[in-house]
Formats: sequence, structure tokens, C-alpha cells
Amino acid sequence: MTILDFLRMLRANLKLLLIGLVVGALLGFGYSLLQPRVYASSSTGYVTVGDGAGIGDVISGSAAAKEKANAYLAFVNSGPVADEIIAANPDLSLTRGEVQGNLTATVDPNSALIMVTATGNRPETAQALANSSLEAVAKVVNDLEGSSTVRVIPLEDAGLSSAPISPDTKKLVMMGAAGGLLLVLAAVFLRRTVDTKLRTRDDATKATDAGVLGVLPASDELTEENILRANSDHVAQEAIRQMRTNLRFVNVDNPPKSLIVTSAEPGEGKSTVSTSIARALADAGAPVIIIDADLRRPTIAKKFKIDSKVGLTQVLAGQVELADAVRQFEDTQLFILPAGRIPPNPSELLGSDKMRQLIAELSSEFTVIVDVPPVLPVTDAALLSTAVDGVVLVGTVGKTRKENLAEAASNLRKVNATLLGVVINRAPRTGLGNSYYGFAYSSTGAYTSYYGQGEEKSKGSKKKKKNPKAVTEQSTRTSI
Repeated sequence: MTILDFLRMLRANLKLLLIGLVVGALLGFGYSLLQPRVYASSSTGYVTVGDGAGIGDVISGSAAAKEKANAYLAFVNSGPVADEIIAANPDLSLTRGEVQGNLTATVDPNSALIMVTATGNRPETAQALANSSLEAVAKVVNDLEGSSTVRVIPLEDAGLSSAPISPDTKKLVMMGAAGGLLLVLAAVFLRRTVDTKLRTRDDATKATDAGVLGVLPASDELTEENILRANSDHVAQEAIRQMRTNLRFVNVDNPPKSLIVTSAEPGEGKSTVSTSIARALADAGAPVIIIDADLRRPTIAKKFKIDSKVGLTQVLAGQVELADAVRQFEDTQLFILPAGRIPPNPSELLGSDKMRQLIAELSSEFTVIVDVPPVLPVTDAALLSTAVDGVVLVGTVGKTRKENLAEAASNLRKVNATLLGVVINRAPRTGLGNSYYGFAYSSTGAYTSYYGQGEEKSKGSKKKKKNPKAVTEQSTRTSI
């Protein structure tokens, strides 16, 4: 994975990363609320030795005072000192172990100053422990030494702490946020590593070893119900036009005059893609005929809302003339040959010489688009792939498995079919994954503002239309 891929992955999963960040921070904050509050308070005193010692001796740091101060550090956490503190503060209700565990002491290395820090679950507890600890140390020391020449004199009394030292809410919130972010990032990496579905352009090109002819966005207009009146979704229409342009230039010297559109598995939108290609070419002024050769589950007639009782199967069987089976779509250059009656032997019919002759003769007058069944379930697509100039393979984002796409491309190449390229269907235009397909730009409304509220009419629609019967009769004189 390159740095650019990593950045694209971060952008594609930005919402998930933000959610992980916020949830982690909230969990860290919640954890801090469950922890007991600990307050700290500190008092300072100095050690004097002898009756005449004063603050000057403390500042100058007499050797005797320094030695005594360092020696008294061990007494701060001793049992006798804890007992003296308990006796002086009976209202605290603390045990000897609790007192010992809440006291720490340090000595300034250049003086005889002792600083005692006490902790407690309340500010008052910490203050009382810190203030009484120095007096308790002096009493225990004098009792042990049997004299009063050593004194621990308070220099600064402990004050009430306004804020607890533990838990550190800010630290816990930051740790929770970092943990949530890392967990989501790890999940994204894991998903990217083990994901078997088609997600990006690179997935399509690596699986098929072919280029991407076009990327159709997820659109309500590119559905069976709305495809005939798709004219307001400028992003989808521009994607179709780009697919048409790429198809024209896939072979500049010999542009494909006939092609089949198929997919690896059912339900990946091959019929929608074939219909979109046919309409786009017709809008550009070229005569186009789309043949519904999916004799198992025909859908082209249903998409164009025409009668499918008479069609391809009757023409191949010689029961009707081609001109009688072809339908013209409105007042355009697009003609449709529906599937007709579903036969018991679709593969034999599509692999026949009559089917090859039909495609060859129609190619002299039309650009022929053939909608065929998926590659993996049946052999129809492989049989017909050698009768056309090329194959367009369709894959759907988030549905098509990469290994199935690769196997479909391999099966087509085994019969020496020409794989023109892949069309990626139902790509996300906003949200997760849009940056992989180039539709993030559309969210700014740039396409809409450029094309305006109405779609620009194609130049080809103004050209003179051919008579469908004259064309079809001419193309079928010798074969049917």
C-alpha cells in the first residue's frame, strides 16, 4: 500500500475514524468518573539541633541538621508516627496502614528542610495528615533519643486542595480517544486486507488485468424503473458519456462494432450497463441495436417497456423476419431486438452459426450491443464472446467478489475472447469510498452548475434517422 492509498483509505473511512475517536474519548471520560478522587496536600518544616538553632542555621544547612533531616525520612512512614497521627486526628477514622500508605517525604539536598506530602479521599484528610505528620515525627524522635534538642519546626502549613490529583481526566480522555482511533484504524486495515469484495479501481484492474472503461455511480435513475427517463442526474449521465468515449477509443484503428455485456454473477447490473451504453451511443447519432441474448432471464424488453413475445429466438428459428422482430425506441437511433420466446436450449441457439451471421450482418449497419447471461453460472457468454469484437465485463462495488471477477476474465480469455475492459457499477459518489472513484467532486454541485437544470440535448438527436425496416431488411436478405 502506497502513501496515497493510505491517505485515500483514511479519507474514505473518515467518519468511522471520527466515531472511534469520540467513542474512545467518552469511554475515557466515563472511566475517570468511576475512579475514586484523590487529593494531595504538602507541608514543610525544618530540623534544628540544639537550643540556639534558628532559621539561619536552616538556610546555611548545618551538617548536623542535614544528617538529622535525612535520618528522619524513614520515620515518616513508620508505625509509631502513624499511631501519633491517629491519636491526634481521631475524627479521620484511619488505620495505621492507611496512614502509612498516604504519606511521602523528601529532603532538600542543600538544606535541612523536610517536605511531607499526604493524600486522602477528601481535601481535609490530606491537610490534616500533612500538618500533623511533622509534629508526630518530632515527638517520636525525641522519645527515642530521650532529649528535646532536636526539633522539627513547621515552616509552611498544608492548605486545602481545590482539585484532585487523581484521576487525571484529561489524560484518560486523551488515552481513550487514541485507543478508539487505533482500534478503528486496525479494523479498517484488517477489513482492507481480508476483504474479498470489489471496492476500488485497482481491485478491478488487478482481478481482470484489463482497464476500467467507466464507473457508474449509485443512482435512482439507473434502475429498471427510471432508466428510460434518466435526465436529471448529471453525475450519472456524465459517467455514461465518459464510458461511451472510452469505449470508442479502446481501439482507435478498429473501433468495436459489436460487443457483449456480461458479468461474473447475476444481479450485478449488466443489463443496466448494456442499456446505458446503447442509449449513449444512439444519443451521439450512431445507429445502435441492442439484442437481448439472455435467453434465461431476459430483461431488456421490460426495461424499454415493449412486447417481448416475438424476438431473437423466432428470428434464429426462421419463424419471423428480422424486420418484424426489431423495435425502434421512440424517435431515436436506438433499435431493440428482444429475446422472444424462451427456448429449452439457449446455449446451442446462441452458439449457432445463424447467431454469428446475424451479429456480423447487423454490425455492417449498426453498433451491436448484446446483453448475455453471466459468465460463471452458464456458458452462453463464453460461446458468444468469439462472435463479437469484444466483451465488456461488469462488476458491482461491494457485491462482486474479486476472485469471481478474476475467474470470469480468465474464462473469457480461455476462449480467446477480447476483453475490452471493466465497468464498475453502483460506485458510491459521497461518503465512504467516494474518493476511490472520483465522485467526491460532485458533492459540491459542480456538475449541476455546469450543465444547468436541464440536460444538454445530444447533437446526434438532430440528425436524420434511418428507416428501421429498410435497414433491417437490407441486413437480413442473405442470412434469414
